[in-house]
Amino acid sequence: MQADNLQQHIFNARALLRQQHSGVLSTQSLSLKGYPFGSVTPYWMTEQGSVVLYASDIAQHSRNMQADAKVSLCVFDSAQDDSQANARVTVLGEAELLGKNCDEAQAYFQLYPQAEAYKQAHDFQFYRITPSRVRYIGGFGEIYWFKAQDWHYPTPAWQAQAGGMIDHMHADHADALALILNLQHQQSAAAGEVQMLNVLAEGFHVRYSGKAFFIRFASACLAATSVRPAMVALTQAARQQLQPASVA
Repeated sequence: MQADNLQQHIFNARALLRQQHSGVLSTQSLSLKGYPFGSVTPYWMTEQGSVVLYASDIAQHSRNMQADAKVSLCVFDSAQDDSQANARVTVLGEAELLGKNCDEAQAYFQLYPQAEAYKQAHDFQFYRITPSRVRYIGGFGEIYWFKAQDWHYPTPAWQAQAGGMIDHMHADHADALALILNLQHQQSAAAGEVQMLNVLAEGFHVRYSGKAFFIRFASACLAATSVRPAMVALTQAARQQLQPASVA
């Protein structure tokens, strides 16, 4: 596979993980040796491509992960009607117990604010799944395996400026945020109603009407000056398709 094609397929797979908010976690069953145990769980993907879970000690999958670290997480595009043609990603790796606090906790709670209420309930703790390999199916005939070193993204050069980017979008481009959300997710938001939550290499999350949505870039934004043209392209596309043409 050519390097450019490989990077685009990896971007598509990572963007799918950003777009979906839960997947099927498969662990090795303690009670039925040799059988996989599947459970549905929310997750957060780090910039590098690891997967972070927040799970209770009393959950069966938590006990399974602590006994055998080898797990997989399968995520699929639930918006498509044909399950055989749906895009899906399976991350295979090893789960590491991080404890009640970790560097990724803030990003996780930002996407799942309701989960903060679990801090005092049932001994919830964070786990990180470090990918060993990743399987991606983009549709019929689009089947790929990614090595861990290819799946890994470096820290974006602009990451330290992410907070300023968010403030700028809220202050000066609230209308653009609403238009972009409306185009990508068929919503009816107005300027000022959309909260930008983060900026990531694949795009960014917003919250509208109590729900989180992921806005996808066209390609990975890792270089120092890559985010601005990506935002401009999204804004122009939304304005062209959603705003009525001016009357001559």
